Amino acid sequence: MSTLPLISAQDGFQVTLNDWLKDPTTIPIYVLDIMKQGFLADAVLRPGPSIPSGVAKFYQTTPLYADSTVTNRSEFAEVPVGSGSLGQPNVTYSVEKSMAVVISDWMARRDSIDVLAIKMQQVKNSIIRAWDDVFVQALLNAGVQTGAASAHWSIGSTDIRSDIVTAIKAIATAADANGSILGYQCDTMIVNQVNQHDIIRSTQFNQEYYGGDIADQNLRYTGVLPQKIMGLNTLVSPRVPAGTVIFLQRNATGFISDEVPLTATPMYRDEPRKTTRCDIMRQSAVGIDQPLSAFVLSGTS
Repeated sequence: MSTLPLISAQDGFQVTLNDWLKDPTTIPIYVLDIMKQGFLADAVLRPGPSIPSGVAKFYQTTPLYADSTVTNRSEFAEVPVGSGSLGQPNVTYSVEKSMAVVISDWMARRDSIDVLAIKMQQVKNSIIRAWDDVFVQALLNAGVQTGAASAHWSIGSTDIRSDIVTAIKAIATAADANGSILGYQCDTMIVNQVNQHDIIRSTQFNQEYYGGDIADQNLRYTGVLPQKIMGLNTLVSPRVPAGTVIFLQRNATGFISDEVPLTATPMYRDEPRKTTRCDIMRQSAVGIDQPLSAFVLSGTS
């Protein structure tokens, strides 16, 4: 009588750390892949021009309309020239954020592939955190519109929807020095984890799901925010300061320019230290050139 062989979770092809080291591009490609779409600035800012000099020049709060008006042109008349003005001249400088993944000969001999996985995840998280901080600080220091929440969002009676409408309205009604509405449209809200869970627990946001065919979409049941809240794409970032919610129009508020785009070097040998390493870097500049298209709500927690 034949018996079935025992099968364990470790049966099959096993990848060793030395297998990773045989091709010097395997680890760099993997690190870049797990970083894709992880940067907050790339999610909400538009790609800026290249800056080989390391300095990005821009004009802040440039009017969206020409100073001259469009008139009716009669036959054979000259087409009127559209005269315009620029905003406040400003500059932003590129900075490099970099970190290396290092594999020691000890790790290779002992096949410490789990340690390598931890190191790669830590480097990924650290570089993304550093660039998210650059973006958030640039935004908060750019003279954007600000306002205070009606109350902490953790309080059950807080009208969170009204606070969101206040921010949307402030961006939609922002005007230039002549009083002309600029025409921004708020489409993005960025919250931290505290306010994320305040919204999930909010009776105001959950009452519409009580009963009926959509009861299973109740935020308290799903435990996650919907993709859109009141028409706004909602992003969650731990780098948003406590008690702060950021509202903005994606691709309008500012830009990020790469002097050196996100790059990972092939694995190379550091013989004196008996290690093999991959250097990950990004050198970029963040500029906020339309601060009135953003609104920072404070006092939410």
